[in-house]
Amino acid sequence: MRVTNARGLTVELLVGPEHGATKIYVWCVAAPSGQIVGMHHHNGEELIRVLYGQLHMRVEDAARVLGPGEVVILPPGTRHGYRALEDSEIEVYGEIGSGEFLTISQSDGSTRVEEVFQEGAPWSRTPDDPAKYMTHAELLARYEESLANDPLG
Repeated sequence: MRVTNARGLTVELLVGPEHGATKIYVWCVAAPSGQIVGMHHHNGEELIRVLYGQLHMRVEDAARVLGPGEVVILPPGTRHGYRALEDSEIEVYGEIGSGEFLTISQSDGSTRVEEVFQEGAPWSRTPDDPAKYMTHAELLARYEESLANDPLG
């Protein structure tokens, strides 16, 4: 039996490969008011649980506000993103190595999909070139850029 202590963590990998998990991870995110996570999908199932605060969540073309205790279940391949309406904390449960695929809206109304890589993120796959890894700050900037022609609403 492997046990990990998650008390007091606000932006951390709670459970992942380094804890002995082989299929699922649990990630805790402190999302300050205004933070945006652009539309993206994974090749595995994901659940997002709001611990406190409020998120304007978009799943495919539907949107709603989520509050404490609410859980969104995202089947593989489901596009989703959010904007924190106030300081919030969420837990993300997902499949290790399922990849992250950012949907980028073009000015002509079309979209393209780009895989993004973040070293140490349990959902990220390993790129063919290590130079493709981006920092968390770079990823947040890419999220904002990706929504230039299709805001979360």
